Amino acid sequence: MRNVLRSLLAMLAAALLVGAEAQPTTPEVLTFKLSMSNIHAIRGARIVLVDAGSKGDLPKLEAEMGRAGIGWRDIAAVIVTHGHSDHAALAAEIRRRSGAALILGSGDVEMAGTGHNDELKPTNFMATLLKKFAIDPTYEAFKPDRVVERELRLGEWGIAGRVYQLPGHTPGSLVVELDDGRSFVGDMMLGGYLGGALMPQRAGEHYFHADRHRNFENIHTLLKGPGKLFFLGHGGPVTRESVVAAFGSGEPGAH
Repeated sequence: MRNVLRSLLAMLAAALLVGAEAQPTTPEVLTFKLSMSNIHAIRGARIVLVDAGSKGDLPKLEAEMGRAGIGWRDIAAVIVTHGHSDHAALAAEIRRRSGAALILGSGDVEMAGTGHNDELKPTNFMATLLKKFAIDPTYEAFKPDRVVERELRLGEWGIAGRVYQLPGHTPGSLVVELDDGRSFVGDMMLGGYLGGALMPQRAGEHYFHADRHRNFENIHTLLKGPGKLFFLGHGGPVTRESVVAAFGSGEPGAH
């Protein structure tokens, strides 16, 4: 009888330990295409959203979540890749509805706190037109619950991966890198043309960068890592081969 009791206690202790911290898994990735940008849902032990859309995107986001069987309270965290209005606008509202933690790079905390884009620096003529006629730079300001300085592991949400800061597109741009080689890079790159409406799997340069040269270097930094498939804020996803074709490998003498 004593041995049976010991066995039961051991089984109970093991169950409590497993429940105390979600075990990282290989997650499913869902992409919700909204009015101007993508929101990605990483479905591990909990749901982690990457980015938070534009003003006016809430009904479409809620409909997409419903089709995927995701409720507001299923969302444990929102990783905002950068503080621009087409990626951060719904962050505060999502937190109110879900209780999710908002995660942001340290370099973009001030931008999020003002609820206004930084000075957009166009990379081509189309970008100049977009800046002038198509972009509302304002959104509901917010203060993040978690600020990424260097690296944040995602294991506490049951996802095998990490988040780290690569300033370039903005001062606090984040990369979400899963251990299986899938990465989420926000607006470091653009997929296709017309905001991803045409040829979305073709990697190319985004319309705006705070530091264009540093962003270019960041792409080559990614290519030195394990990344095989890159999910973007607009268009995508794009393969490593597509990124190399557009930007070169970063190796000496290579295109």
